[in-house]
Amino acid sequence: MVRGLFKGVCAALAVCIVAVVGVNAGVVLSSKAEIETLDEAFAAAPQDRADCIVVLGASVQPDGSLSPILENRVDAAIELYNRGAASMIIMSGDGREENYDEPSAMKRYAVAHGVPADAVCCDPGGYHTYDTMWRVSNVFGAEDCLVVTQEYHLYRAVFDARGVGMQARGVISDDGVYDDQFWYDMREVAGRMQDFGQVAVKAIPDNPGAAIEL
Repeated sequence: MVRGLFKGVCAALAVCIVAVVGVNAGVVLSSKAEIETLDEAFAAAPQDRADCIVVLGASVQPDGSLSPILENRVDAAIELYNRGAASMIIMSGDGREENYDEPSAMKRYAVAHGVPADAVCCDPGGYHTYDTMWRVSNVFGAEDCLVVTQEYHLYRAVFDARGVGMQARGVISDDGVYDDQFWYDMREVAGRMQDFGQVAVKAIPDNPGAAIEL
């Protein structure tokens, strides 16, 4: 009996491992062709102009400054905007708390670095990557976007964007190796599993929001 139980547990574990590996591989491989460096994106702009540049939120420091990861993302978006890749930047992140607002901090940084305020739109409802992409498509009405984040995160972001019906290219914003990169990679494995399921069932976020015209 014990041996049978052990075999059953091992079989279930094997199925779980295969599912995790398979889903993660599927998300990465299905998005890989749409991932490009900043230089590659510059070469395409402005001939291949997108409706908007989407910057995915990350941690903001207690003093309101951007974390290194988020600063890299916004810096890349600023460069893309200045090269004519799109006429609008959507800063999407968690803006639920009065004293913690990622999109507003991102916008302040971009405006301080020369981007016109009316060219930056804040989306405080981007609590998760899938939520952001769903809202960019269904709330902001974009059909074609450039997504800016670190490479490890881009595969899922582009997968989500395409899963909600947009044309999307991902632009890598990495600048060296980040602290806690192993943790980010492991968290991304779980994130891809979750978002794969959301795309499969065409989930509607808890915060769909009203339509906003870009």
